[in-house]
Amino acid sequence: MKIVAFILIVLFSMAHADEPLEAPKSYRTCDAHINFCAYSELGKNTTVYAIKDKFTLTELYQIPGWHRSILISPTGTYVAIGYSGLNLVSKDVTSEEVMLTIYKSGSRIKEYKLGQLLHSMDSLEPTVSHYHWGSITRIDEYGVELETVEGSVGIVHSTGKIYLPNES
Repeated sequence: MKIVAFILIVLFSMAHADEPLEAPKSYRTCDAHINFCAYSELGKNTTVYAIKDKFTLTELYQIPGWHRSILISPTGTYVAIGYSGLNLVSKDVTSEEVMLTIYKSGSRIKEYKLGQLLHSMDSLEPTVSHYHWGSITRIDEYGVELETVEGSVGIVHSTGKIYLPNES
């Protein structure tokens, strides 16, 4: 029994350990079907492309700046840009920290702050040197889904409505 408890403690510690983020670099990310990809070039803008036969690229639009966290909707229309610290925020984070920015066809339509995505800032889970807040899990033509420390959060693009856990 003691060995099981020890293993669980080690696994829990690893799950909440802080690791330095990889150094910024240019990279490409695509939607699940590889019909649309974004190339985020360090020191430049992020370009969204449509991918056609034999991987022919057609530039659709650009989003200002380089971004560490990018999700693209299945039609390429919507892009979710996540917080640059990914799932961890600093110990001095405020409810005003922008965690998610939504773009439609290259135009910013809405930003969402940490305080809008949680019922309480006290829900943040401490790690070694940061707080764990959650992550963006998917985007489609209807909205964005996030998994926060409080549970699943949904955001509807057309209205900007945020559905926090235990709300309908």
